[in-house]
Amino acid sequence: MTAAIWASPGAPAADAGATSAPPPARRVIVAACTAETPQAGAVFSGTVLQVIDGRTLCVAQGPAPRDWVLVRLADVQDRRARGALMAASFARKIDCTAGRRQGGGVLATCAADGVTLGELTRTDAVKAAGRAWR
Repeated sequence: MTAAIWASPGAPAADAGATSAPPPARRVIVAACTAETPQAGAVFSGTVLQVIDGRTLCVAQGPAPRDWVLVRLADVQDRRARGALMAASFARKIDCTAGRRQGGGVLATCAADGVTLGELTRTDAVKAAGRAWR
């Protein structure tokens, strides 16, 4: 007979058959977005493949994280609103206009279907969808 085992950081492994066992701990994986930062005023497009926080995401210029541009959104201020940004942008093609370089990435204004991500994250529908993201 095989027993399923779960473990979370700082807790001993336990038999998964126990009725009071908590679910396994979630891991957040953040890939380094290390593509060359566009110059101020440059327009670039790509698919959002990673949302780091409510203001920071990676725009793919190719399949590997080394091809992803680190973007901090100029029109979004709430870093805690990651769910709303996920709902507004994840796996969507966006168009961005680069501003100044900032912290290894670029400060930019980005839009999906002509609406800025800042505007989208403030809509009631996206806020509600964002609450479902974990």
